[in-house]
Formats: sequence, C-alpha cells, structure tokens
Amino acid sequence: MKPEGGENDMCDFKVFYCEVGAARSGTNFLGLVLASHPLLAYWRRPKYIWRHGNAWKRDDCLTAEDASPRIKRYIRRRFYEYMKEHGKDRLLVVTQANCLALDFVNRVLPKGKVIHIIRDGRDCAASQAREWTIHVRPEAPKNLILRRILEVPLTDLPAYFGEFVGTMWRRLTGAKFRYSMGPKIRDWKRLQREMDILEFSALNWATCVRAAREVGPSLPEGQYHEVRFEDLVSKPGETMAELLDFMDLPPAKEVDRFIQERVDRGRPGQYLSRLTQEQLDRIMPYMEDLLKKLGYV
Repeated sequence: MKPEGGENDMCDFKVFYCEVGAARSGTNFLGLVLASHPLLAYWRRPKYIWRHGNAWKRDDCLTAEDASPRIKRYIRRRFYEYMKEHGKDRLLVVTQANCLALDFVNRVLPKGKVIHIIRDGRDCAASQAREWTIHVRPEAPKNLILRRILEVPLTDLPAYFGEFVGTMWRRLTGAKFRYSMGPKIRDWKRLQREMDILEFSALNWATCVRAAREVGPSLPEGQYHEVRFEDLVSKPGETMAELLDFMDLPPAKEVDRFIQERVDRGRPGQYLSRLTQEQLDRIMPYMEDLLKKLGYV
C-alpha cells in the first residue's frame, strides 16, 4: 500500500477516514472519541496538507478539478507517512472545511470514508458567536505558530504569511482571534463585513451542511455516514456502535471508557439560554428550511 508516485498511487487506501462538519458541530469532540480507538492514527485539522497547491484560493470550496495529479500524490504521501509514523494502518483526519470540498476529497482518495457530523444550527450559531467574543491568553503562541508552519509545504508558505502574523499578534495581545473560525464559504470576507456575527454564523452553518449533504449521499455505497451530535451525547453507545460498524472497526474498551468519562449529556439545546427570541428571529431565515428537513424543528 506504500505510495509509488503514479497517478493511481494509494487509490486503494481503504482505511482512510475524513471527518467533516460545520463550525461548532462537535467535529473535534467526535475526533477525540474516535482517536481513543487503538487501531486509528488521528490527525486533527491538517488543513495545510489538503490545501497544498490551492493555498492562494480565497475560500475552502475546492472542487474535483482542483485535485491535479501532483496535488493528489502529495496529499496521499503525507497522509501515508503520518499514518506509518504512528504505527497504524488506519488514519482519521478531521478537517471541518472539507464539508465544502467533498468532491475534492473523493478525487484525492476515491475509496476514503466520509463522516459528517451535524448539530442543531441554532446551537452552532450560538456557540460560534460566543467563541468570537472570547479573548484568549497568549499561551505559547510561538510553539503553536511553529507547529503550524512546519505543516505547510515550503512552496505554500507565502500564501499564509499574513495569516500567521495576524494569529501571532492576536495571541500575543490577547485580542479576539476567532472571527474567521470555521470553513470559509464563498465570499466570506464580504459577508462577514456586511452581516451580524450571529447571522453570518447561521448562514455559514446552513451553507456547510447543505454542501456536504449534496455530495455525500452521491458517493459510492458505504462511503458516507452522518452522525447527529445530539445522538452522540444522548445515546453514545448506540451511536458509536453504528459509526464503528460503518468504519469497519471492532468495538474498543478505550472508546467505551472515553464515552463514560467525557460525554456531557446536557450539551444539546444550549441556544435556549444563550439566544434571545429577537436573536432567534434574526437567524431563523437562514436556517429554518434546513432545520425542518433535518427534523430539528
């Protein structure tokens, strides 16, 4: 299964999993649950690997046409090397932004399995808007930036110079830094300038969920699976059993232990205490149709 460099290298990478989801949907939490499985190598947010060769694009809406043979070889090689460095035969990567780029993901790794976690958009919007107001402490910003820089291919570094400088400055000063958090939908900078933070969060959630659900079900049978965040926290045993079956992974006591120790069953419905009725009235036009389709309202 070692990549050789040809056009079809690692197309038989059957033990690759890509988890996606809108901002604040529980992607990182589900990733940590799965990372406790002893058979999995886990890479959280390798966004610079996915964007190699497309680093100058202004949004995360990569298409199948963006996956040139050179780009595909690079991404496959980096993932293969990471998996082997961790002594595993299966790799899970968590990249929220790929909910906008599933055609690209499928072109790079045609037999990979996609896990899409979905959460009530009202909770996502409330949580994301709250995160944007948090001021962070300047905890080891140099180490954080250095770690990110080392992930970036040298040829892509110029595209991220402004991003790294801005992140370093905001962390050193303790200023707000999450305003661009989450997948970058088309025309996101203009939309953020023109829209209220809460309204933009609602639009971002709806755009991301729709994009993933437009492509995911069209993938070959057995390659796309949806997980509801609410099910994950209310009935974690049943939800994880279904997910592990989809991933062709056996049950693991490490996963069971993680669930017992870390799952907070009171997390769904937080928007009820965080949003006023006026705020709900402002965001519902962006998400009501999708919330109804998903059964949340």
